[in-house]
Amino acid sequence: MREKLKYFILNKAYDYNRGILENMVVRGGDLCFESKSKAGVGRFLTRIFDSGEREMIWHRLVISTEGCPDEDLRVTVYACDKEKMKLAGEETTINEVFDAPDLSLDDKLRAFSPMVKKRASGVSDILLHDVSGRYLWLLVEMYSPNDSAAKINDMMIYLPAGSWIDKLPQIYRRSDKQGHFLERYLGIFQTFYEELDAEIADVSNCFDPECAESDFLEMLSGWLNINDTSIWSQDQLRRLLLNAVKLYRMRGTKEGLSQLLELYLGEKPFIIEGFAVRQQTENKDEKALAAMYGSSPYTVTVLVKPGHNLEIIRRLALEMLPASVELKLAELDPFIFLDNYAYLGVNTSLGNYRPAILDGRSQISLSTLGQEPQDKDHEKGGIPEDNG
Repeated sequence: MREKLKYFILNKAYDYNRGILENMVVRGGDLCFESKSKAGVGRFLTRIFDSGEREMIWHRLVISTEGCPDEDLRVTVYACDKEKMKLAGEETTINEVFDAPDLSLDDKLRAFSPMVKKRASGVSDILLHDVSGRYLWLLVEMYSPNDSAAKINDMMIYLPAGSWIDKLPQIYRRSDKQGHFLERYLGIFQTFYEELDAEIADVSNCFDPECAESDFLEMLSGWLNINDTSIWSQDQLRRLLLNAVKLYRMRGTKEGLSQLLELYLGEKPFIIEGFAVRQQTENKDEKALAAMYGSSPYTVTVLVKPGHNLEIIRRLALEMLPASVELKLAELDPFIFLDNYAYLGVNTSLGNYRPAILDGRSQISLSTLGQEPQDKDHEKGGIPEDNG
């Protein structure tokens, strides 16, 4: 039975920063071209991968790029079995040369030149069946016509080598020993099969809202009867799917309505139930309360802060409320109007202390500025007589 494929993957900042970059920079999880000249060649020397086995025959290299066609890509593959090597007549190791701060990238590449096993250009999917050695590392060069066009999304190195030609009778393997045409021809179909097999093995990720791709999020939303997925951002939709079962169990309750709207708004809304208002109407203005919260005990009032789409909020709220319940929806204006939705400390305040400053904004109280009054007329607030 063929040994299961293993792989090394580079798909995050930590992976790229362990290598050596020239005219390239890490943005998020991508390796992007960046140069002062706004165009040219970016180079990335990967870290040294250790397979753990001598004379390991490597299988395949796949580079996923964006904004960089295959013809602008060039790859040099290095491999060896021994960690020790010689540099300028002195014994050292490949890792010491890689980490040497006094050597430039070109100096390191010249030192590694005897270990070059393969060069490829114009392709991003490369068979490595002719590359053997316990240690392997790569130099990836990419040309970009501008500063932000080319980027590497991820790189995968598969091992050990395996070919479908090994499953054929000996006569076919023997006849293909020189040109390896049949092996490379079968490699096309083998690649398709392995990619499909990997997708099937990881199919469980398609049903996990936390890691599913956007297309599968739409599919999961359809299964759970979630309409209008376009109103939700991708992060909001993931959280909604994770909480969908719990929310359906709470459908028709105030808490369920509150949690659904909180997922969309990013903050808890204010929800007032009609029967609770009726309990507080004793000795109060029932007419004013009825205008705001309705006269029926089967009325639910939802108050949200300004800046949200009220029509979308209305649709979401109606999906969680029973058909017999009336919905009232309003914004909380940041000021006080009598007989309106004004809640002290929520959307209104009585005012903040501000010292008297002549800045055009402070309100000066009705008091006298200056010295204390010197005569009785001033003390009484009267107008002094004109003796002149």
